[in-house]
Amino acid sequence: MAKAYFPFGYLPPKHFAGWYFANLSHGLRVYRGIGSLAAVDFDTPVGFAQPGATSITLVGLGHAASTRYTYVARPVCGNGWLETPDFSCRCQVEMDADADWVGTRPGPVEWLTANVEAGGQITLRWRWRKPYGAETPADFCLYYGDSPSISPGNPQATVDYDRERTYTHTFSLTGGQTYHFAVTARSGGGVESQLSEVIGPYLADATAPAPPIVSVSTTF
Repeated sequence: MAKAYFPFGYLPPKHFAGWYFANLSHGLRVYRGIGSLAAVDFDTPVGFAQPGATSITLVGLGHAASTRYTYVARPVCGNGWLETPDFSCRCQVEMDADADWVGTRPGPVEWLTANVEAGGQITLRWRWRKPYGAETPADFCLYYGDSPSISPGNPQATVDYDRERTYTHTFSLTGGQTYHFAVTARSGGGVESQLSEVIGPYLADATAPAPPIVSVSTTF
């Protein structure tokens, strides 16, 4: 265990409950960036959490309207230079047009695939599992477009969430046209997860024959 030496002996600063000795305390440094994880400023901590803390209140930082922030916590031990390059946890906070927090965002879907079927139909399959600490969604928002530039907000279809499993939905689309697809998970408050991977292009084929029906004869 790292120790800080004082004229009267030595004490691990972590035993001073609620105190923060600059560059000497054990705990977590908190950093912030505007946008994604790549934008986090790891040169300027915005807060400090004592070891064992389950929450921390940051005061006076301010949040701009229609802006997303990423917060990251990094463990630090003993002398201030001993800080891990990894992080213990991270979260994103998104503000609406009135600079109010939009709410807890569900985790995204794990994967998304599509199958082209007869009569211009394309069936999507995706799976959702609850990440640790994430909110359970109320439903899923399904999107398609003629290019990979898909923006969430006005889904072409929705599917209710009932449990962690694989979901499917079939679109009846215009034959001869190509489509790209994406899915989000949406909370009961209307907050959508990050967009899944956008997949495509898939060509809807209205002239394709129906798939064969497989049967097994019991006569030998």
